[in-house]
Amino acid sequence: MSPQSILRRVRVGAAMLMLLAVGSPCGVWAEEASQPNDVPSLLKDLGSSDSSIASQAAKRLSLKGTDSKHVISALAEAIKHPNELVRLTVIEALSELGPDAGPAVPALSDALQDKDPMIREAAALALFSTGAQARKAVPALIGRLDDPSKRVRDGVVLVLANLGKDAVGGLIKALDSSDVLVRATAAQALGRMGAVAVPDLITVLKRAEPGSSEAASIALIYVGPPAVPPLIDLVTAGNAKAAKLAGDTLEGIGAAAVPGLVRELKKRR
Repeated sequence: MSPQSILRRVRVGAAMLMLLAVGSPCGVWAEEASQPNDVPSLLKDLGSSDSSIASQAAKRLSLKGTDSKHVISALAEAIKHPNELVRLTVIEALSELGPDAGPAVPALSDALQDKDPMIREAAALALFSTGAQARKAVPALIGRLDDPSKRVRDGVVLVLANLGKDAVGGLIKALDSSDVLVRATAAQALGRMGAVAVPDLITVLKRAEPGSSEAASIALIYVGPPAVPPLIDLVTAGNAKAAKLAGDTLEGIGAAAVPGLVRELKKRR
C-alpha cells in the first residue's frame, strides 16, 4: 500500500470522527464558512478548546503553506492539543506541507508516543513526507519497531527505509534486540533499503549469532539480487555457520539469485 493510500485511509477516519463530533455534513460546511481565513485569526483558533474550531483552523493553515513563518511552529505546538481529533488533523495538515514541515520533526517524533495508534501512524506518515529531514527522528522511529499496531510499524518501516544510510546504523543495532518483533521489523526496513544496507547486513551474518544473524538473513532476502555477490563470497570463504546462513539466504532469494550466481561463477573460472 502506497503512502498516499495510507494517508487517505487516515483522512477517512478523521472525517468520520469529525462528523461524530459536530453532526451532519451541512453543519460542518456551515461552520467552515463562518470561520476566519486570515493567518492571525487561524493561529488563535488553533488553540481553541473547541475541537471543531481547532481542527478547521489546522486544515486552513495547511492551505496557507509557508506564507507565514508562524504556521509550522504553531501546528507543531498544536500536536500537544488534548483532543485526539485535533492532534490527528494537525498532523495531517503537517503531512500536506511535505518538506516544508521539516521544523516540526521533533514534535512529530514525540507524537510517535501518542496513546492513539491512528495518531502514531499519521505521525510516521507525516515524517515520511518531510523526506531526509526525518533523519532527526531515527531514534524515536527505532523505538516504535515493536509498536503493537502493525499499521504503525508499517509506517515506521516506510520512513526508515526511505532514509537509507541515515537509518542503517540504528536498524543494525536493533537486530541485536532480544525482542523478536523488533528484529523482524528492523529486518523489513533494512531489506526495503536495498543495496545500501548490504555491507552491514553481511557483517552481521558473518557473526553467525542466533537472532541477529537470522534477522540479517531475512533482510538480505528482502534485498534480493544485490546481495548475491557478497553472499557467494561468504559461502566460499566464511566459517561453517556463516557459510550455511549465506547458503540458506541465497536459497531464500530463489530464482532471482540465479543470474547473479551465474555471473559470479563465470568470474571465478
